Amino acid sequence: MEIIIRQANVEDGAGIAAILHVLGWFAAINEQSIELTEQQIVSRIEQAQQERTHTILVAERRDWGLEHQIVGYVSAHWFPHLALGNDGYLSELFLLPGTTGQGIGSRLLDEITTVARQRHCNRLLLMNRRIRESYQRGFYLKRGWKELPDGAFFSLSLV
Repeated sequence: MEIIIRQANVEDGAGIAAILHVLGWFAAINEQSIELTEQQIVSRIEQAQQERTHTILVAERRDWGLEHQIVGYVSAHWFPHLALGNDGYLSELFLLPGTTGQGIGSRLLDEITTVARQRHCNRLLLMNRRIRESYQRGFYLKRGWKELPDGAFFSLSLV
């Protein structure tokens, strides 16, 4: 078995949709068909390919003689911070259940960090919910990320 980290393409929509449905973390996704989720993801991958403001990478498992499978992905957004320079925001780093602890998430994180450096970003940001296993295991802390003790992450729903 081999894990390849590469740019996402529209053919990866089904694999990413499967991960999101299996995780079950998003009510809007849970309430729709996997086919609709796939269509939405394909559209967003196409958008990311046209704009230089996003990078989506996938982790693809390649087993000899078997179909390739998307087992994880990371999505980052690049933007200028007027006071500090270029920043990156990791909106998603998700793995198929049963594939954690194999270094796949670390490889995705390393690769997106490399992209951020190539884009001359000063920092990467992310929000990690405290109820998630990755937070409880200290996944990001173990990789040099720092939790901002004086920060709060807010959300305003527009739909």
